Amino acid sequence: MRRSRFGTVIAGVCACLLVLAGCGTGEAESVRPGGDLVLARAEDATTLLPPTTTQNEDIWTLQQVYETLTLNRPDGTGVEPGLATDWKESKDKMSWTFHLREGVKFHSGKKLDADDVVFSLDYARDQDDDDNLWASEFDPIKDVKKVDSHTVRIDLKQPWGPLPSYMALFAASIYPDDFGGHDAEYMATHADGTGPFSVDSWKQGQSLKLKKNPDYWQKGVPSLDSATFNVVTEDNTRRLQLLGGQADINQEPAPLSMSQLSRSQDINASAFDSTKILYFNLNNTKKELDDPKLRRAMSYAIDRESVVKVVYAGYAEPATSFISPGLSGHSDEVDGSEFDMDKAKKLVKESDHPDGVDITIQIPSGVADRELLAQIAQQAWEDIGLSVHVQKLDDATLTTNRTKGDFQVQVSYATSDVSDTSQMINFLSVTDDSGIRSGYANPKVEKWAKQAVAEEDPDKQNELYAKIQQQVADDAPIVPVAYQKALYGVSKDVVGFRPYVLGTYGLKETKLKH
Repeated sequence: MRRSRFGTVIAGVCACLLVLAGCGTGEAESVRPGGDLVLARAEDATTLLPPTTTQNEDIWTLQQVYETLTLNRPDGTGVEPGLATDWKESKDKMSWTFHLREGVKFHSGKKLDADDVVFSLDYARDQDDDDNLWASEFDPIKDVKKVDSHTVRIDLKQPWGPLPSYMALFAASIYPDDFGGHDAEYMATHADGTGPFSVDSWKQGQSLKLKKNPDYWQKGVPSLDSATFNVVTEDNTRRLQLLGGQADINQEPAPLSMSQLSRSQDINASAFDSTKILYFNLNNTKKELDDPKLRRAMSYAIDRESVVKVVYAGYAEPATSFISPGLSGHSDEVDGSEFDMDKAKKLVKESDHPDGVDITIQIPSGVADRELLAQIAQQAWEDIGLSVHVQKLDDATLTTNRTKGDFQVQVSYATSDVSDTSQMINFLSVTDDSGIRSGYANPKVEKWAKQAVAEEDPDKQNELYAKIQQQVADDAPIVPVAYQKALYGVSKDVVGFRPYVLGTYGLKETKLKH
């Protein structure tokens, strides 16, 4: 195995970096209700309608505004009651019954009832709507029925044990029946949820402000009066705003800036456990990337050990599979992530494109680690005979391109939205018409995925997941690169902010010192 030259460029870069744990512990006597939290992030939200997006900025925002029947536990181990207080599987395992929490109101004032849940889940699983990017996630559902005003039954096509976990998926958010008399286009810019915050204002491309929901069903929260997400595209500007007090939280600081943040007495530079995986999304439908041999060659050409050191400053681990070790179905036995330029060059010559191809990597503007990763891949792939270009685009264009399949390669990342491994399987490997739009479709993977969700024996289920991971490594529809920690720079005036293992966070627990 050859050593990448990138490993020698910045040797030991992570040796001097600290991973600090915890955020804003603070003194209880200095914390009082109220305050306006400011978060600086690189990208704006794109929509307020959950099932029509895969962008994390949308998800992180909408999970403060909308709620689901179940809620993910912060440690990622399962779900707990949300808008449903309890649920039960039928004896024949072909249906689940959910009992709804009483006294819950939407931001518009309407009281939550079963009709709202039936409408919302039917909308989430509508596969005839091209804008619904998550419908296939709910394919095992046959029907959603109202039992009474506060009881809903979900009938299945096949036994589906993970269903309560999928009811915590943000795409299963609950809206008023018939969108309260509006349409999907209206809801894309006007949210009406039951969450601890409602949308106060949205200056697209600049900022989105949430305000406290005074009628929230859970008493005593949220503490904050408001939370504002400011769009600050440049990593260094976000860092300076945090250090200067213009922002309370720097969301996803550049890994190489973490050591600078940690030197400030007023800042916690924190790395949290996460299911986050960074990967190159390859459009398998493009003729340049339609051969698994070429795609696998691209995977062999990436020196993941050096990427972790150079790009992510040690705040990551080399990816061996597209399933994070934070999920129960992760396999340690996957063959295909090793760095081997000889294998890579050989596979190119054996592929349908022995003379190489011309490809473009699309990346978001102003995100330092994505740019550096793209540069490393560009040089590595050129070394195996490809012609590679890097194109910087604004996030809205990147999202549109991905949705329409108008890309060859994008630098992307994903975190699991539910505690069950099957969700990442569906999102990243059963993606011919949904998910990341890689265009990948392998009948064996689809068959094993369906078998896995119906399998009750955890060992047999994990065997199926391992087969899927190896097949995906062989086909290389995506190139997994690294498992990254969730990075945040947080003012020490912030108390109680701690991201969940599944990658999201709840601001209803967050407080500010005064």
